[in-house]
Amino acid sequence: MSKLSRLSAENIEDDILRAHFFAIVMEYINRSGNTDLFEYTIRLDEVYRADLVSYRAYATVELDWLVSLVCDVDDPMNPLPVGQTIKLPPAAWVRRSMRQFMDEMGL
Repeated sequence: MSKLSRLSAENIEDDILRAHFFAIVMEYINRSGNTDLFEYTIRLDEVYRADLVSYRAYATVELDWLVSLVCDVDDPMNPLPVGQTIKLPPAAWVRRSMRQFMDEMGL
């Protein structure tokens, strides 16, 4: 039994499959007319803290990977775009989509 959070991207162990899941997430976020998304503006004190953005937006640090993905920041040493408003999907959608993806891939 894994000790990972159900929201952790590390549940998808294979890097290639994880990248494929990330592409699905970004496709969902960039789909026009998507009313499920909510907006969040990156604050100055969050410039290097995707975990803090995740905590403030979702009340959990487990979606820091999602914040980095949406902000197109692949290295935590790179800053988040302060003042930029990003669109984020609901945590329930992330979990449901991850579970569906893992089931389809036999993970």
